Amino acid sequence: MKERLWTVARFPNGSWSTGGKPDCTDYELCSVYSVLADSEKEAKSKGQSMHRKAMRQKAKALLVPGK
Repeated sequence: MKERLWTVARFPNGSWSTGGKPDCTDYELCSVYSVLADSEKEAKSKGQSMHRKAMRQKAKALLVPGK
């Protein structure tokens, strides 16, 4: 299967969606990620991984004194 660019969005209620354009108004309040993947399932998994990494980095930045 050939890789393609997927849009993966996490809604404020914690649900996930794939497809659509990153600038879609439906994703206005979402965390949106663009990932290369072979399938929708793989794209969602990669998007979730990117989201977890971003949240860990934000949390770490808040805990570092002097910043």
